[in-house]
Amino acid sequence: MSTPAVRHPGEFRWETRLLAVVTLMLTAMGIASCYASGAYLAPWFNEATQQGIAAVIGGVLFLAAAKTDYRIWRKIALPIFLATVVGLVLIAFVAVFWKGKQASGSLRDIFPYINGAHRWIKVGVQLQVSEVARFTLAVWLAAYAAALGTKVRDFNEGFLPLIGVIAIVCGLVATEPSVTMAAVLGVIGITVIFTAGARVPHLALAVLLAAVMVLLVLKFDAVRSKRNATFKEPALACDVTTQECQGLIGFGRGGVKGVGFGNGTQKLGHTPEAYSDYLLSVIGEEWGFVGIIFVALCFSVFCWMGFRVARTAPDPFGTYLAAGLTVSVGVTAFMHAAVVTWLMPSTGLTLPFMSVGRISLVLYLISAGVIVSIGRQRGRPARAR
Repeated sequence: MSTPAVRHPGEFRWETRLLAVVTLMLTAMGIASCYASGAYLAPWFNEATQQGIAAVIGGVLFLAAAKTDYRIWRKIALPIFLATVVGLVLIAFVAVFWKGKQASGSLRDIFPYINGAHRWIKVGVQLQVSEVARFTLAVWLAAYAAALGTKVRDFNEGFLPLIGVIAIVCGLVATEPSVTMAAVLGVIGITVIFTAGARVPHLALAVLLAAVMVLLVLKFDAVRSKRNATFKEPALACDVTTQECQGLIGFGRGGVKGVGFGNGTQKLGHTPEAYSDYLLSVIGEEWGFVGIIFVALCFSVFCWMGFRVARTAPDPFGTYLAAGLTVSVGVTAFMHAAVVTWLMPSTGLTLPFMSVGRISLVLYLISAGVIVSIGRQRGRPARAR
């Protein structure tokens, strides 16, 4: 039987270039939208300035990650993942035993209590550790699954250790509380181990148990139960809380072409967190249906290129890592859009590359750079690996 011809790296180059271009467009449009949505704040340029600084820092790290051999992440996967878990444990401890206003002053400074949740550690910069977990969980799972090889199909030796770690991380994040972020991390984890070859019945059991846990939270947690009731009864939204109602109004007000950049009114205090949790509402109002289609197309192309890179990666680690990082972007963007269009209850998820969040933007740009790095290694001789 003839040996398949080795494809030249140049044959893959257009995919990584297109992914980089789409990333740049989303980031640039995000800075513009943050400027527009934060224009009523004082100082008026604050949100756009912070996002611009993060874009510069993230852009440098994107280039560094893209130029560096992605296999370096396999070597440091365990340390960075353990550091993330330590951060999540600390936040979970504070969330369970102190709960915001009950904490001492110094403790509140380090673990700020914002919008009814402990999700951040503030040491110089305010870091949402669950955002870091999106990246480090994907890296560690990819490295561990690659090391397991075919053992990932064995329930006790492969699947159980992997799904156990995912469950622990999701449980820690859920105690903050951040059930939606826990769900995103669960999707990332399931994607990685599915790509690694885990058996479908094992995955189905894990998904079933996760669904039961989510339903129990929606039923017995007071805040989540209230949001779920609002979602089921749209007429209550404008009475119980304004963000769902006002976000949808802003999304629909733009029509086909939008009211014009900077001319939206829902951001003027009507839609809370317009520059983060409901940024797509601002885009829909000011850029209209055309702008929404453009954003959706950009994310679709990003995911398409990411999965193409995963499918043709040089080794299993590259395949699993590219798939996990791509899903991290895709599922978050989808859930953000679903909230704004009232397809699911309010979650608090930001729009990747676009919503305000310095650390978040930097991490997404690093993730994109790692995918590009995996793509650049395809078709190269074994000596270069």
